[in-house]
Amino acid sequence: MSKRARRAAKARRMVMTFVNEGVSVEAELLEDRAPRTCRTIWNLLPLEGEVVHAVYSGSEVVYKFPKMISIPPENVTSRALPGDVAYFSIQGGTSYFYPESLAEICWFYDRDARPSSPEGPVQVSVFARIVGDATEFYRVCKRIRREGYKIIRFSRA
Repeated sequence: MSKRARRAAKARRMVMTFVNEGVSVEAELLEDRAPRTCRTIWNLLPLEGEVVHAVYSGSEVVYKFPKMISIPPENVTSRALPGDVAYFSIQGGTSYFYPESLAEICWFYDRDARPSSPEGPVQVSVFARIVGDATEFYRVCKRIRREGYKIIRFSRA
């Protein structure tokens, strides 16, 4: 077995479940690209709470941590792909639009996604990638725009 195949075989995964819909996907942690972010998020699991649709970022859904979680940026981008799962944070008071500190997990479900704030593009730390068939999960993501928040649970696979 190649080194790459062994690494893929042991990759940790996070399950993301829309609780009331009973729809789940798995996201493979990108520990080689975002080790601190993966370690921090993994140690916080399980998590559960409301998610909302992003306003400025296109096809993005967001879970806001109930308290500030600070993780240094790594594997950053402002051009997300469908299936990317990322961490974003901003210190309160550094922007007119963010008087309070904010930390979140966000994911992107279509090609129009571009992480943004009211001031323009922002950088997110991509730490996981949704794997397998996510069609039903993405359908729920899209419905959040019309229906409002949903409850999500993040757990270890």
